[in-house]
Amino acid sequence: MKRVINNKTTIGNHKLHPESLMMSYGYDPMLSEGSVKPPVFLTSTFAFPNAEAGEEFFDVMAGRKPLPKGDSAGLIYSRFNHPNAEITEDRLAVLEGAEEGVVCASGMGAITSAFLSVLRP
Repeated sequence: MKRVINNKTTIGNHKLHPESLMMSYGYDPMLSEGSVKPPVFLTSTFAFPNAEAGEEFFDVMAGRKPLPKGDSAGLIYSRFNHPNAEITEDRLAVLEGAEEGVVCASGMGAITSAFLSVLRP
């Protein structure tokens, strides 16, 4: 379930500015047929090495299993996550100086996520 991305923030001893990082951070061209720029992914579902791997990905996404330390949830279905969202989240986190970034499909999704992260019943 490991995801390989371009997360270099320096070239030699030179620290890259956020504006420069927006050009390539969070994207590995080798995962997209060598395309230099991230393509727009229109797929809804993704392939797994085998049925057991698919089951594990869905279990992690549904919260039935914890995500192993250092792993990402993997791509399973575009309503949960997709390559364009992951690239955008990575770049927004760098731009804002945050540990993680989150994008939502709607404003209400973003508002609900923000409230649920701090409110308790």
